[in-house]
Amino acid sequence: MSASPRIARPRRVRLAPIVMSFALCGLSACHSGAEDSARPKNLLLFVFDTTRADYLGCYGNQAADTPASDSLAESGSLFEAAYSQSSLTPVSASSFLTGLWPYKTGVRSLFAISEDVLDASAVTLADHLSQRGLATGAFVSAVPMGKKYGLNRGFERYDERRPDLVAGCGNAFQRRGEQTVDAALEWLDTQVDQSFFAMVHLFDCHDLTLAPPREFLKSRVDFKLPPDTETPCVLRGASDAQKIELYAAEVAFMDAQLARILERLDRLGMREDTLVAIVADHGEGLGDHDAWTHGWLWGEQLRVPLILSGPGVPRGRVLERVRLVDLVPTLLELFNAPAPENIDGTSLLALMGADSAASNSNAREVYAEVHHADGDFLGREQEMYSLTRDSWKLIYLPSHGEHRLYDLDADPAERNNLYSADHPVAMELSSILESRRGDYVVDPSRLSDEEREGLERLGYLGEDSEPNVGAAESD
Repeated sequence: MSASPRIARPRRVRLAPIVMSFALCGLSACHSGAEDSARPKNLLLFVFDTTRADYLGCYGNQAADTPASDSLAESGSLFEAAYSQSSLTPVSASSFLTGLWPYKTGVRSLFAISEDVLDASAVTLADHLSQRGLATGAFVSAVPMGKKYGLNRGFERYDERRPDLVAGCGNAFQRRGEQTVDAALEWLDTQVDQSFFAMVHLFDCHDLTLAPPREFLKSRVDFKLPPDTETPCVLRGASDAQKIELYAAEVAFMDAQLARILERLDRLGMREDTLVAIVADHGEGLGDHDAWTHGWLWGEQLRVPLILSGPGVPRGRVLERVRLVDLVPTLLELFNAPAPENIDGTSLLALMGADSAASNSNAREVYAEVHHADGDFLGREQEMYSLTRDSWKLIYLPSHGEHRLYDLDADPAERNNLYSADHPVAMELSSILESRRGDYVVDPSRLSDEEREGLERLGYLGEDSEPNVGAAESD
């Protein structure tokens, strides 16, 4: 076993959600908008699925092995308090690709494949950029980011090919990161004379079904690996401590795939003209709030990395709370393109400039929601909603009439429920959440056999088998 440093669970980041912003700016890039001379020609949107911000080095985890992400954060803008609008992939992606709250996109649940499809009125980032002449290609790694939710809207190419099923594995419904990046690199090689928007989505740390290559893992985990060198479906029966190690290694593996794309852009002479945006659709429980997966609305499942680097992006950190619905208007402003008037997000470019300290941090509220199938085997409520405003966060669980109210300044870990029916903040936020609830209900009986099998293989429906880590050979 190599003596390289272990990847440990990071310390909890005790970031107050409402604080002032600052930016360490370059000379010409530090302003509230991008100069025409600093406009990007291309966009790379790199989506780390199921990735907590506190598992990247640039977010304070000194044990992390994420040099590509850290380098982009150093050269660009890092948002310390970015929050997703859902902890389910298609719901979150529909929001950050349109700038709309989930109840406006048409996609409110993972469990309604082919039923929940992006609304015809929703205009995607790919729609906007293709209208400006950019070639658009997306390369995705798993079913929850698939065409059946309408997430291919505006993309000329939407590559969601997956490998054949390996006996005993769930990888017919996801592919490992290097395969997705291989496809993206092939496409990028054909775009040398063309402006492009490429979205690359990696799924590796979503679950333990597909582990990184054995040689990559050997120096990054302390436990012995199973003897099968090639079969990727190992470690589903890992202990809690092993899950933490594996998760960190999978984040490192995705970062290594990002590095491959950045190196290719350098080689093609396209890097300087390319705006790179790193985002995650949602985080992961990893034992916090007694949850190891996602699908709840706790902070660790909604706080995600958000990094922008490239032409027109000043260098520094933004501490103010932001939302993923803000991504589309921000990217469009960097491309000197008008954002639709009906979207819910607002551009973050002013926060990234010299005048960001004068911004009103209280104005940026965070809304999130999830909907699950009735009788969810993980015990998640059928519907959950949350709203954060100022230092207050309310979580609403309608099926039991339950509310949870947290003062995030005093209780950033969301442990002390302060809710009472006559609490003035609770009354105000409850009214807003009730108005956004609607009458949406998930009906998983409409799933096809293939769709149901895909969700089962990914751990969303029913209890999948979990091969043990035991009987491992020595390294």
